[in-house]
Amino acid sequence: MASVAGSLRCFGPVALLALSPLLGVAPASAAVSEDSCEIVEAGATWGFKESFRAYISSSIAQGEWVVSGDVGYDTPDFVLTSGSGSLAPDLTSGDLSFSGAIEFLGHGGILDTTLGNPSLTMTGTREALLTIDVTGDTMEELSVDLERVRFATVGWSESDVTLDSESGLWEVRGAVVTLTREGAEAFGTYPPGETLDPLSWNITTTPGCLEQRGLAWGWILGGVAGLGVILAAGMWAIARGNKSRGPERP
Repeated sequence: MASVAGSLRCFGPVALLALSPLLGVAPASAAVSEDSCEIVEAGATWGFKESFRAYISSSIAQGEWVVSGDVGYDTPDFVLTSGSGSLAPDLTSGDLSFSGAIEFLGHGGILDTTLGNPSLTMTGTREALLTIDVTGDTMEELSVDLERVRFATVGWSESDVTLDSESGLWEVRGAVVTLTREGAEAFGTYPPGETLDPLSWNITTTPGCLEQRGLAWGWILGGVAGLGVILAAGMWAIARGNKSRGPERP
C-alpha cells in the first residue's frame, strides 16, 4: 500500500485533475465568472390570494381591484411584465423588479390598499424574498405607507424549474409564497405564515451566462478515464517494486 501511496503522490497534480469531476471539483481554468447576468426580459404571474379576490368581488365587500403600470389581470392571475434586474450565474443572488400596482377596493372605500412595485430578491439556491410597496387603508382601518416591505418568502423545488443556459432561459412554475410578519402587519387580514397563491416567472438573461445545473457527462467520462490511468500507474509501480526486491528468502 505504501508503494501505491507513493506512486499517487508522484502523480499528485495529474490525479487531482483526473479525479476533480468525480470529487465535484473543477480545475481552476473552468471556474465560473462571478459577473452578474443581465435580465433581458422577464414576466411573472401571481393570483395574490384566490379567497381574498373572491371576498373583494362578493356581495359583502362589493369591491374590485384596479391594475396599473406594467401589471395586468388575466383570470385568475395578475400578470407582471417588463421586469428588469440581474442574477448571479448560479441563481443564488440577484434581483428581479417590476413596476406597476394592484389596488384592492371594498366596503365603500373603507378598504383601499395598494400593492406596488413588487421585487424578487434571490436569497439561496431555491428561495427568494418578495418585497412590495404597501399604501392605503387596511380592512382594520389602519393607514399604511411603506416601501419595500419584506412581504413574503418564496420557495420552489427543482422539479418546478426549467433552465437553459444556452438561451439564457430560467422559468419557475408554482413557487410557494408565504406571508411574513412584516407582510401581515402591512396588509392586515391574514396572519404571518399564511400561504398565498403560487408565483411563477420566466426570465431571459444574456445567453450562456447562467450555470447549467446537473452533472456534466463529459467531465464524468474524463474523470473515469483519468482514474483508470492512475490505477494502472499504481499497479505498475507495485510490480516494479516487487521485481527490484528479488525473490523472498526463507
